[in-house]
Amino acid sequence: MTADELTRALIEETTLEDISESYRPVVEIIGIEKFIELSEYAKGDELYFPKTENIIAPARNRRIKKEWNGYNSKQLAEKYNLTTKQIGNILKDEPMIGQMSLFDMESGE
Repeated sequence: MTADELTRALIEETTLEDISESYRPVVEIIGIEKFIELSEYAKGDELYFPKTENIIAPARNRRIKKEWNGYNSKQLAEKYNLTTKQIGNILKDEPMIGQMSLFDMESGE
């Protein structure tokens, strides 16, 4: 039996009870094999997991940009539980609806 085969056999024999109690909630979510993969990835270092709202913020911001009509910042703030200032920061690089760009003015449109 090779070292890899022995490791695989030992992983298959590992049970939830073999895992330290502090890690069991993670193992219950992702399973023993994925937990071992994470352990191999971390190599003993602690891992940081960001808050859910930080992970989904880019998707939320894309939706806000898509739903913005130039006049609904207050409604978007309420819908996404943000302030109108936060909505403004998300939209700061978006072109103003109905506003001409410098290119439009130069071309005489």
